Amino acid sequence: MEDIATDLDSLPSITSGSKPSRVSSVNSVDDFLTFFQFPVHGLTLEQVKEALTFIDADCSRPEWLEIAAALKHQFASSQDDEAYAAFDEWSATGTKYEDEKDTAAVWRSFQEQAKGRRPVTIRSLLKRAVEGGWKGNLAQWAETVFYDRSRKEYLVLDGRENWFPVNESMLRRQCRVLGMQVKPPEGGGISAFDMFLFNLQTEKGVAYAGALAGHPKGPRTVNGSLILVTTAPSLMAPQQGDFPTLKALLNGMFGSDGDDQLTHFYGWLQNALRCLHARTRKPGQVLVIAGPAECGKSLLQTIITWMMGERESKPYAYMTGATDFNSELFAAEHLRLDDEQASTDMRARRAFGARVKELLFGHAQRMHAKNRDALTLDPIWRMTITLNEEPESLQVLPPLDESLEDKFIILRASKKPMPMPTGTTEQTAAFAATLRQELPAFIHWLMNEFVIPEALENDRCGIRHWHHPELLTAIRELSPQARLLSLIDKELFHARNIQPQWEGTADELEHELTGGQSGVCQEAAKLLHWNNACGTYLGRLAKDMPARIESARTPTVRKWIIHPPEADF
Repeated sequence: MEDIATDLDSLPSITSGSKPSRVSSVNSVDDFLTFFQFPVHGLTLEQVKEALTFIDADCSRPEWLEIAAALKHQFASSQDDEAYAAFDEWSATGTKYEDEKDTAAVWRSFQEQAKGRRPVTIRSLLKRAVEGGWKGNLAQWAETVFYDRSRKEYLVLDGRENWFPVNESMLRRQCRVLGMQVKPPEGGGISAFDMFLFNLQTEKGVAYAGALAGHPKGPRTVNGSLILVTTAPSLMAPQQGDFPTLKALLNGMFGSDGDDQLTHFYGWLQNALRCLHARTRKPGQVLVIAGPAECGKSLLQTIITWMMGERESKPYAYMTGATDFNSELFAAEHLRLDDEQASTDMRARRAFGARVKELLFGHAQRMHAKNRDALTLDPIWRMTITLNEEPESLQVLPPLDESLEDKFIILRASKKPMPMPTGTTEQTAAFAATLRQELPAFIHWLMNEFVIPEALENDRCGIRHWHHPELLTAIRELSPQARLLSLIDKELFHARNIQPQWEGTADELEHELTGGQSGVCQEAAKLLHWNNACGTYLGRLAKDMPARIESARTPTVRKWIIHPPEADF
């Protein structure tokens, strides 16, 4: 038997599994060759066995090794034994075949791809089969190709079964490898490749090609437009079992305030997971978690990302009106925010509240990428926010008026020791690995065993909204209506000592507070800068503090009765 190591060195590369990372597009020879390192999607072993019948088994030794390497690369991770049997059976049809020892030794000698060397892939085998007259795989492959009209690119499947953009010249090369005639006939006319391009552009053009949160890969029609979902979320399969480490983490974060917090967290997450696994769009509240530093807030957001498909996006700029472009959000099931760069500016907060209604409670969403026409799509996603519990951090949330209060679940996290050591990098990695291992059992429990109490059920979101009482008080104390009441007390009841109460319209109150004689005129003017702000804030105060603020409507005007602070008692 010839020296195996010498044989293997004669090949460009042989690999049993090493695969390059996916690149975003293919527009150069280097990109194209990187793309060609992947196995061919959808190619069955039976088709390859058919292709082998068009290749002479009495080929040269390097060519014979190339066939083996191509089979190994394509099927090592799924059908290694069957692929070896096909290789040995094909080899035995040649006169050079001695016994199985040679084929077995070569097959066992394949190692992972050498650094800097491209692997031999199944395309090498297919090219030889096409040269021998085989045409079996072309029609099946052609059905998977699409055309992106906005980017003027073609979309083909890579070895990870994701669609991959290539330009026309690269598509021509792949078609030629698979046996398509890319040149016009000698007598004139149109080539098979040109007809293929025409069909793609007229029949298989898509308005959008990319990831779409919560949806499986493949073509689908949304609002009358054909789109191609190119990648899908990696959802974990539920599996019955225990999750003691994760349970200890959650009990430590939320269990000290009774069952309300855990129940609402479980209910929110159950609704999110059921929507994703059923591929159904349904409204869901924003989950807000406020707590001290290093209590596990960010870790829990990461766990939610793992459970919801491994994809997250940062929507803050779009949520606050800093940009109108939002296409990156549509590729993630988890919209994740924190307060690291959040603004307490009231305009940004109000824009944030409006976006919450749009993104989480709207029927469909308008996707707008830069230099692209806007498109209406139907992502399935959820949003979480983590904050420190200091008052200035809570101010990044939008004012919780009547239209927004039911669209937030606000939980308070406690800082407790982690259920596993996290003092070193190795310990932190072990903790994360343990949590990931327990997630399938946790998902199974959430989706199949946890039951939302009947009193907390909500047809729209699955579970009713809930706000931690202490956090809600802190948020209200920071609200613009609370600031208005503070100015009223300071000017009317402390500086002027009006007794026993103040009565008048909202316009009259605004004049009192912003007039030149007022000691709070500058603060009041800044607070009441928009039309009817004073009346709006008084209405909210009347709802939250009826003992202090009363509405007295007459047939022609609404008046307000404001009692001094001691009237609360």
